[in-house]
Amino acid sequence: MSAASLFDGRAPMTVGGLMSRPVLTVEVDETLWDAWQLLFVSGLRHLVVVDRSGATLGVLSDRTILADVPATAEHLGQRQVRDVLPMVPLVFARPAHQPLDAARAMAAGGLEAVPVLDDDGRLVGIVTESDIVRWLAT
Repeated sequence: MSAASLFDGRAPMTVGGLMSRPVLTVEVDETLWDAWQLLFVSGLRHLVVVDRSGATLGVLSDRTILADVPATAEHLGQRQVRDVLPMVPLVFARPAHQPLDAARAMAAGGLEAVPVLDDDGRLVGIVTESDIVRWLAT
């Protein structure tokens, strides 16, 4: 059975209808400790990394922060988000894309989430694995 046949008869969904918003962001110059605290307080697992001008650079996950060994408060306080940026590839989706396109992009990049950017490159949302699973389960 193909993936496409799983959705026969289902109304088409777009990434724009599936994405979560508002999106929490972290600037590239913030410390990993600050990013970790923001994740902890918000209860989320992903932050979109932006530069000082607000341009999207990728999605930072809790796993990426914890992979920066040793993951102690002192160590994470001395490291900036920019230090792990090579582990945060910029893969994104557009609101008009199909959810399967976002899922394929996440799978190909080994990612848990992708930012959603409009045609002007502005951040408008985020799609996570959880969003995809919720969509598949309905």
